[in-house]
Amino acid sequence: MPIRQITPMSEIDRYTEQRLRGLEQAVIRTLAYCGELCLNVARSTNSYKDQTGNLRSSIGYVVAVDGRIVSQSSFETVKEGGQGSKQGAAFAKQLVRRFPKGICLIVVAGMEYAVHVKNRGYDVLDSSELTADRIVPSMLKQLGFK
Repeated sequence: MPIRQITPMSEIDRYTEQRLRGLEQAVIRTLAYCGELCLNVARSTNSYKDQTGNLRSSIGYVVAVDGRIVSQSSFETVKEGGQGSKQGAAFAKQLVRRFPKGICLIVVAGMEYAVHVKNRGYDVLDSSELTADRIVPSMLKQLGFK
């Protein structure tokens, strides 16, 4: 007696697609949560004096799927740092183009002088990077990814 498939293939495809969408949404929410944690860590470091607020305002994150932003921080303005908010959001959008496939979390400090502040020994995104390196793998493992 041979094995017969009684479930229509369209039902199997629909179920598989539904499960994939659910997993994708779980990964997006997890990465957005990690982005918020990284943002909080970066903005709470007081290793440098942000006179205008532009550098802290330029710090934020985006979560992208196949080169399309699906979640992002508000790039909230600190002090009078409206310029920083705009540059941070623009820089994050620019970086998304480098990742046309897959799901990614991008955390940025969008002011052009951020690297100079970092090179002087100040913590701009260093603590955030360490936080992401620690929490992202463990959270993805909880979702069932290795």
